[in-house]
Amino acid sequence: MSLTGSRLGRNSVIGFLFMCVCVVSGYAQETGATSQDDIFKTLVTKLKGGDTKIDFKALRMASLDSKSDDAGQPDDDQYKKAVEAYNSKKYKAAISAGEKALEQGYLGIDAHLLVAVAHRESGNSEKFDFHKAVYLGLLNSIVAGADGKSAKTAYVVINVAEEYALLRALGLNRGSQALQADGGHKYDVLTVTDPKTNQTKEVWFNIDAVWKGYEKIFK
Repeated sequence: MSLTGSRLGRNSVIGFLFMCVCVVSGYAQETGATSQDDIFKTLVTKLKGGDTKIDFKALRMASLDSKSDDAGQPDDDQYKKAVEAYNSKKYKAAISAGEKALEQGYLGIDAHLLVAVAHRESGNSEKFDFHKAVYLGLLNSIVAGADGKSAKTAYVVINVAEEYALLRALGLNRGSQALQADGGHKYDVLTVTDPKTNQTKEVWFNIDAVWKGYEKIFK
């Protein structure tokens, strides 16, 4: 399964409940890099240059060991400013703050979505298409080959923000959250509700990468 931005919400940014429709897509490119850090820098440079056909999964995984300034999480203060500006229909200010947020963490899924819709409202279709492609590329690299129904088919994420961004893209409301261990792996198991059917289910996320990050901090 993969996601497409056939419908990005027009007025509501709070909550980011932008619905997506399933299509088939894939990304695979050779990078020629020789280390994890080189892979991230090589791929993110290509991406910023407009190449949205890069291997987004490789980009995400390489960010974990990269010391590049933009390999972390988006700047939270700037992101909040971007949301506030967008909700006030100050789209240029939203774009400026959103781009500043991405300078610290270029893989911020929600930040790319915000910047995309702000560009659309400003009439810049080229920038809208670019950031929409990045948003979808990041999401598709999570859902490819997984369905989140069990430990074996869990979505592999590199941070908790990816979990929440994916649930929003799928139109699912988040409920309780539990940590599970299975086969030497760590999982976040989220109970979610589909507002269309009012049915609840569990969604599994492999958080091995997140857990390693925690271990580094506490060591």
